Amino acid sequence: MIDRSIKVKVLKETSKTVTVQLTTLNRKMPVPRKEFEKRVKNGLYEVIGGYEVEAEE
Repeated sequence: MIDRSIKVKVLKETSKTVTVQLTTLNRKMPVPRKEFEKRVKNGLYEVIGGYEVEAEE
């Protein structure tokens, strides 16, 4: 099976959620911040327009 990433654009960030736009589907979706950062790290999401993952302390 081929691993593919979903291209997303970050629209809005809060302390608990990140609202992303799925570019291929033209849909907006809120995602919990921890889950979003995990998906970016694992390569499931490819962020368009740049996004810096916050360092864990």
